[in-house]
Amino acid sequence: MKKNTICWPIIISLALVKFVLPLLFQHPIYELQRDEFLYYQQGLHPALGYLENPPIIAYLATISSWFGGSEATIKFWPCLFGAATVVLTGLITAELGGKKFAQLLACLAVLTSSYIRVHYLFQPNFLDIFFWTLAIYFLLKFINTQKTGFIYALSLALSIGWWGKYSILFMVLAIVIGLLLSPYRKILAKKQTWLAVLMGMLIISPNVIWQYLHNWPLAQHMDELRDTQLKYNDRLDFLKSQLMMLLPVLLVWIAGLIWYFRKPAYRIIGIIYLCIILMLVAGSGKDYYALGAYPMLFAAGGVAWENFSQKRQWIRYVIILFIVSFSYLIMPLLLPSQPPKELSAIHKKMGETHRWEDLKQHDLPQDFADMLGWKEMTLKAETFFNSLPDSTKNKTSI
Repeated sequence: MKKNTICWPIIISLALVKFVLPLLFQHPIYELQRDEFLYYQQGLHPALGYLENPPIIAYLATISSWFGGSEATIKFWPCLFGAATVVLTGLITAELGGKKFAQLLACLAVLTSSYIRVHYLFQPNFLDIFFWTLAIYFLLKFINTQKTGFIYALSLALSIGWWGKYSILFMVLAIVIGLLLSPYRKILAKKQTWLAVLMGMLIISPNVIWQYLHNWPLAQHMDELRDTQLKYNDRLDFLKSQLMMLLPVLLVWIAGLIWYFRKPAYRIIGIIYLCIILMLVAGSGKDYYALGAYPMLFAAGGVAWENFSQKRQWIRYVIILFIVSFSYLIMPLLLPSQPPKELSAIHKKMGETHRWEDLKQHDLPQDFADMLGWKEMTLKAETFFNSLPDSTKNKTSI
């Protein structure tokens, strides 16, 4: 299969935009989000695992602590992995035969919608999206070349992804199902495939052993998550959110899904997407759990729209203008770009309310609210602590 040239100037330019975009729209009144403090604190106590998450994000926080632990050194990581995801999306598009416009459109899609917020927050979600996308890239490389070396690369991506976020299991299961339902099922009988599986098991084994030695905190955390959050998730709302959270690029990923099912060689990717959605629906997953499944659809959507618009060049300008304009208009919904009062007014004007974990509706997203007041609370606590007599300080913990 003839490959198109990778348009590096387009891909790198959009990756750079992706890197700086979240930092340009944050109002200085907002601080780190509460989860970001958690993961940074984990980084000060490196381990092979934690109650809530695997440890890669903590290791990144450890590196940030070496450079002073400022907000900039912490925000560096989601911005970096966001840029890397843009690059991977461009490479997948080229692997599917996409030329300049296809790569531009696919990479632009990762700059927009919910990805703006995901690649602004220091949470494991940005790792999840990256490793899901990396796994699909290696799977496509195998499909196009039939070189078993890419099966090892796929196993490596999935196993390192385990260290980033345990939800990589959804991608693992979806790939296995996709292989079983496609002509590529014969790869499952090859010795190299099982050697790659063994390699992956060895890579994740330190964390699995840690889980065993600590009485499987992952299972405990999932039980708690189901009891406190997931059971309140509505399956229909989940499906609606798949449309709404990527609204500016809705026509791109839908076109990509259709394109996959119309191409027998790549139909497995469409099957993988549907398997992921069905598993998340069955498990009452949160809507953003599926975000890692869309860069592969953007890539195919870019190819589909490029082919469709070959004799209708004006369509390309309309699509790009629509995505950029729409994304700019909804930016206040995605990033804390204004002080709380002004931002709340904007959200009300747009008819947006936000349900928090208390199951009540609020004027701001909980993520934004959880970025306020930390320095004020710290100052008050420190001032009060310093006002205590030494005899009391020695018996006081915060």
